[in-house]
Amino acid sequence: MVLLLLVGLMGSALADILVIANRGVPAASISKDEVERIYLGRMSRWEDGSRINFVVLRDDTMDTFLSSYVRTTSAQFAQHWKRQVFTGKGQMPPMLDKPRDVVSFVANTQGAIGFVPEGTRTDEVKVLGVTP
Repeated sequence: MVLLLLVGLMGSALADILVIANRGVPAASISKDEVERIYLGRMSRWEDGSRINFVVLRDDTMDTFLSSYVRTTSAQFAQHWKRQVFTGKGQMPPMLDKPRDVVSFVANTQGAIGFVPEGTRTDEVKVLGVTP
């Protein structure tokens, strides 16, 4: 019973977030595992070899996104990227405060991916289907 409730809540959280991409991104859908790998810096190229540029929405959506898709907390995510920067293995991802700024970044950046709350106007970008 508790497990069913948790699965239902997790599905609800996922439904409240849209994963968006630049219209030039070759993918129409993406797996949760790929989203996690992208946001942890472990996947840096799309299937056609083009570079992935991801952006983070720094608001209440961030915590839900990180726990649901990346399986981490905001503090752990920040610590991970600080470590990547310190060791020279990566650069801190851009962090924007407003959903419309994320949409604009994704629309204007080749290979970009981001996330926004459901209900955000997304006609400049494509919404990716996310598979388990």
